[in-house]
Amino acid sequence: MKLYVLAPLFLLTFISNSRVIQSTLSPAEQQLVELSQTLNEVFSLMYGSNAHYYKKLTAKEVKEGMEEAFQALAHRDPHSSFLGSDECKSLTEKMSGQFFGIGILLPGDKDPEEEFVPVIELVPNGPAEKAGLKGGDKIIQIDEAVVKGMKLDEVMTNLKGEKHTKVTIKAMRTNHTEPLEFTVIRDIIKDEISASFYIEQHDIYYLLLSVFSEKSIKHIQALLQDAYKKECKGIIIDLRNNTGGLFEAALDIAGLFLPKGSVVATTKNRDNKVIESWKTTRKPLPRKEGTPIFFLVNNYTASSAEILSGSLQLYAQKSKPKDNLNVFIVGTETFGKGSVQEVIPLSGECALKMTTSLYYLPFDTCVQGKGITPDFSIENYSPPSETARWMRDQFGRESVLKKHIKPHGSADEKKAKKSKKEEELPWKEKRKELLAQDFVLQNTVTLIDLLNVGKKANPKMLSHSDQLSFLKSTYMVGQKITLKELKD
Repeated sequence: MKLYVLAPLFLLTFISNSRVIQSTLSPAEQQLVELSQTLNEVFSLMYGSNAHYYKKLTAKEVKEGMEEAFQALAHRDPHSSFLGSDECKSLTEKMSGQFFGIGILLPGDKDPEEEFVPVIELVPNGPAEKAGLKGGDKIIQIDEAVVKGMKLDEVMTNLKGEKHTKVTIKAMRTNHTEPLEFTVIRDIIKDEISASFYIEQHDIYYLLLSVFSEKSIKHIQALLQDAYKKECKGIIIDLRNNTGGLFEAALDIAGLFLPKGSVVATTKNRDNKVIESWKTTRKPLPRKEGTPIFFLVNNYTASSAEILSGSLQLYAQKSKPKDNLNVFIVGTETFGKGSVQEVIPLSGECALKMTTSLYYLPFDTCVQGKGITPDFSIENYSPPSETARWMRDQFGRESVLKKHIKPHGSADEKKAKKSKKEEELPWKEKRKELLAQDFVLQNTVTLIDLLNVGKKANPKMLSHSDQLSFLKSTYMVGQKITLKELKD
């Protein structure tokens, strides 16, 4: 790596000998030789002692110009970038744990030209939630700085700060024409968002994991042990909006399902050679024979969450009945983040964040730019548009008519009290209310019930492939229907 960093400097100094050197260079390096002279000329005309630029540039302006040039050289993919000295300083402070956050989850990356960054999830009872921010809000400004032009690292740095300091956030929200403004007080943030429930009516266990942390393995292991002990009908693990977190946690979770020593992921370099491999290091958790496990994913399921769900899906597809690995994926295609970045220190207190390899799932399966395709593609239910709601509220019911008849004991007052009570509910109760109406979760429960009925009707339906075929043939949501025209 150092050779490639030093080569341009060598070529710039000894450009007169380029013809001799070029015979040993690759085409890319030869192109670098040719362009290095142009770089010298631009620098001389803009920044040199005999510059032709209309004004004399300050040392700060020279630094900014060069850093912009370095950024252009480094930004060959969405995740690679040059980090100037100020960015490096902020990153160091962030990693040192001396600064505090507001409690939101953001996407895995951001295009600097995007005018906003969406809020994927809120940490329960965190500063952002208390201030009124909601999932789906689009942050457009942080204090006086607009988000457009910022990389994700800059957004994160601006959101963080000293404990109990304030940060003002402007965000766009669906059905609001003007930005909303929130004053958030920074504080200590929990490193996880998780919740577990038992759906008693259907005998199904449910676990939400919005980010992988050191505690994730304990949460999922406890739920699996309870579910297996009760011999429940099925288990649902919700990885929607899980943008990753600790890779080691995802690897440990995979070990609860796969035989010890199973390959979960590998990384390959620019020559397509495996440079590292990760395998499970523990014995799988003993489980009840035939218990189906459904993972929920969406377009914000990324990185480690994709590796976990994707590897289990692949092993389940190739499993035999004796393996007892009945894992199914439900939802929409995942994000497709399968690249590895390293931060390499440079001179001048700068650094290069560079993509160095790609992740591969078992059986040489690449996830980069593709994501995980679920076994059952189910989009979340879309609420009616603003226009449709307005039409319904204005014309679609008796109660909007002037002087409409009100029955004795109008429920308006009771409804107002109920709304106030709902606002005061703790986070898990709010989450429970949302999940009770969750379209994807409802359909997953239906899939588990359907599979249970099918296995009772056909006890020999033990293999994963047979169960998947049965579900696909009897459950039509998200699948194309074949229609045959009837002739007169």
